[in-house]
Amino acid sequence: MASKTVPAKKKPTSSTTSNKEPAITIIKKATCKSLNGSATLTYHIGLDDSSALCWRIHANSGNGMFSREWVAFKDIQQALDTWSKDHPIVSMALYPLFSGKSVNTPSFLLASLVNEGILQQVPGKKRHYQLGDVKSFLAEMDKLKASHTKSGKAPAKAKAKAGTRMTKAKAKPATGK
Repeated sequence: MASKTVPAKKKPTSSTTSNKEPAITIIKKATCKSLNGSATLTYHIGLDDSSALCWRIHANSGNGMFSREWVAFKDIQQALDTWSKDHPIVSMALYPLFSGKSVNTPSFLLASLVNEGILQQVPGKKRHYQLGDVKSFLAEMDKLKASHTKSGKAPAKAKAKAGTRMTKAKAKPATGK
């Protein structure tokens, strides 16, 4: 698949900020079903100019509105890490990433995270998720990064922060609640 550079939608933080938007190189395009299965979502995973992973929802076959804004994977990691460890992960964990945006976007992002194996459904619980195999996802992204660099060498690796929820690779059995 040929890479495509797409300008990221980012608001300037001050009046002195340049109007030039950073470019994102798309390294993966994929589709998945929405969480309720009523629509097909298209999402992109890309690299910013510092080779950091970014994510966005690109299209929705259903009627729900959403934000096409790029989100840094490190911000997704942080949102999941700050979610209460005593509660299953739900789309509300991702709402801070889209403040003032469509309320559908966090759920659509969550569906894409499930599709990538980063999150998985808690057995026997609808709309409750837990961490999946983040290490495999990051290994796949490292391979894709390497295939999108001129030298063939992977840029800096995307790493889950040590000691966070994002480092878990195996599912925990559901508790009877």
